[in-house]
Amino acid sequence: MGKKELKVAFLLALRSLQRGGRSSVILTILIVGMCFTNMIFLPAMFNGIGQSITKQVVDYEVGNVLVSPQSGDQYVTDLGATLDLINGMPGVDRATPHYSKGATLKYRQRVLGVSVRAISPNDEKYVSPLYTKMIGGSYLGDGDTGEVIIGKPVAGDASIRQEDEFQPSLGGVRVGDSITIEYGNGYTKDYRVKGIYYTGWSQADSTVYVTWTDMEQVEGKPLDFADYITVKAKPGYSEKFIKDELQQYGVSQKVQTTSDLLSKSLGRALQSFAIINTVSLIVSIIITTVVLFIVITIKTLNSRKQIGILKAIGVDKEVIMHNYGFQVIILAVLGIILGIIIASMLAVYMAYHPIVTPEWSATLYITPMDLVINSLILFVAAIIAGYVPAWQVSREDIQTAMRA
Repeated sequence: MGKKELKVAFLLALRSLQRGGRSSVILTILIVGMCFTNMIFLPAMFNGIGQSITKQVVDYEVGNVLVSPQSGDQYVTDLGATLDLINGMPGVDRATPHYSKGATLKYRQRVLGVSVRAISPNDEKYVSPLYTKMIGGSYLGDGDTGEVIIGKPVAGDASIRQEDEFQPSLGGVRVGDSITIEYGNGYTKDYRVKGIYYTGWSQADSTVYVTWTDMEQVEGKPLDFADYITVKAKPGYSEKFIKDELQQYGVSQKVQTTSDLLSKSLGRALQSFAIINTVSLIVSIIITTVVLFIVITIKTLNSRKQIGILKAIGVDKEVIMHNYGFQVIILAVLGIILGIIIASMLAVYMAYHPIVTPEWSATLYITPMDLVINSLILFVAAIIAGYVPAWQVSREDIQTAMRA
């Protein structure tokens, strides 16, 4: 079949759509657009959840690379020398230590068990965006003692009764209030609440932060050891590069990237997401193919007399078949464009209004490759759905088609 015949088939397809019912054309385009949106929405949602969890783990827990004690050791020792070594490595933006201690908070009649985490506030700014999440008061300074910052869930809300709380809290602590912290080693101290923060990551929001200097007072000695060290990579450097560099240059502690850690803790969950994504994609493709097949079958059956006339005047059956095939392709392309617009608008909306839970917040994570792949899949499904009934009707002889 030559280019001339294809052009004739394409022009016939355009004329048929223009003269056909506008409502059916618009409805078909809308159906294809909704099917495309359905194909991409659920996978994008799960990808968004995965990206959100990964970002929060990096921001508030382990950084890009985590340096933890060797097997059999409780702490990362010789902390000063280890930090100097790590901070001097190529690709390392900043390394900062964390040291946690179990404690009990007391405020008025409320008692709450928490983990108190010691940090170096100025170094922490390079590794974690915690300092940007203050909703009241201010962030810690390196020399602060007798002051803490606490998460919004720990502070609580004075307007909510204790028995109605989603999780235990101190019942409405405000900036400037004094709370008592009793540490596991028996040390007790009153602290002023310098700030209240909220990150949306439950593990960070349920933690109380003090300065490294303050924790040294609690322990009664200089802290030249830490539970672990979080490392922030400079832009353009991969986590694996940092890990390899640290191991090559003599960091004897256990070194793991965020990917290493998440593959263990979230591997099964991400596999479950992948299965759900695949099932959703298959169902969406089947629905779209069936809908387009029904629409074009009805359209071709209602046009059998017109097909007979075209055959009678000498129009080749392949031109007739491509005429109806091109109609489906045009509808599919317009539907895909509509679906891309809808999906993009949803992604923008959810970027400003994410789904928030105590564990994570999620947006739609859509990449250009996702749009391309889903568009191609839907396009192929549309071609199959359109050409099958068109091929069947175009094979009928002239008398059968004219009697329809």
